[in-house]
Amino acid sequence: MELGVLYDLRNPPDSGIDNATLYRQTLEHIEHMEELGFDTVWLTEHHFIEDGYLPSVLTMAAAVAARTGRVTIGTAVLLLPLHDPVRVAEDAAVVDLLSNGRLRLGLGLGYKLEEFEAFGVDRRHRATLLEEGVAIIRAAWGDGPFTFHGRHRSYEQLDVTPKPVQRPGPQIWLAGRAPKPVERAARIGDGLIVVGGPDLYREYHEAHRRTGRTDPPRLCIFAFTYPSDDPERDAAALGRFAAYRMERYAQWYGTAGDLESDRAMLQAASGAGAVLNPFGTPQQVIDELKAAEQAGATAALWFATLPGATPAATIPMFELLAREVMPAVR
Repeated sequence: MELGVLYDLRNPPDSGIDNATLYRQTLEHIEHMEELGFDTVWLTEHHFIEDGYLPSVLTMAAAVAARTGRVTIGTAVLLLPLHDPVRVAEDAAVVDLLSNGRLRLGLGLGYKLEEFEAFGVDRRHRATLLEEGVAIIRAAWGDGPFTFHGRHRSYEQLDVTPKPVQRPGPQIWLAGRAPKPVERAARIGDGLIVVGGPDLYREYHEAHRRTGRTDPPRLCIFAFTYPSDDPERDAAALGRFAAYRMERYAQWYGTAGDLESDRAMLQAASGAGAVLNPFGTPQQVIDELKAAEQAGATAALWFATLPGATPAATIPMFELLAREVMPAVR
């Protein structure tokens, strides 16, 4: 199983950490994750958040490319409907060149209402914007000029340069947490970043088989349990930072209300202040990963830092993960 770490660069106003320091310490954290043997460094995007949630994943990916030499650099995810797909193709090609072919482009629909309003994008069109965007990016990476006429954008004999190192281009993974996005990932993507359980894993594998594709199905899950040699101690010290993250996701999903479960999530978020315990023994983490693999997962990622805590706060957990969990799941 491929193992990765995900960075959002969130910095709540009361953290006492200035943003420049957080970014510097995060890059140092990423370097250490590569040294520990993680396979992928993922970066995630949102906009207009009071805690400075990372808005520019490909800019950050370029910095990661310059500071690392082995890890795959992924976006989990870039919100493609909010972007010009030709600019995404250009920026992604530059990152692929800087990293000598280590980019994986993860793309998603987006859901947060304020983002679509601010960028002047009709949220009702996000699915077709995503599908067209994927087609445009792949065409832009192809040899020579391309012509494309779609519902939202048209190009005539456009030659996007430079081309990425990887040919015909970096893998494009799509995010999904419902049957339609999962099917789309199987149909037009090279992998799926899933938010959900085994039912969606099965749907992805079944959809992948239906396409008749010969490439292997690639399915990345979120791992929410951190290994600890003292889970109760770490919950007391760090649980509130994990709770901060999950409460805000619940608020965003619930406000958007795309799924029936999102409304229940919003109601649950009204109990803000509860301390989560996302910490378990290494064996618990091993068991969870093996169960996910048995259900069809091929990769897993953890949020690498906790918003409000220094990046270094999670280092002991990831060192433990590298020492005791990695050997058991590879």
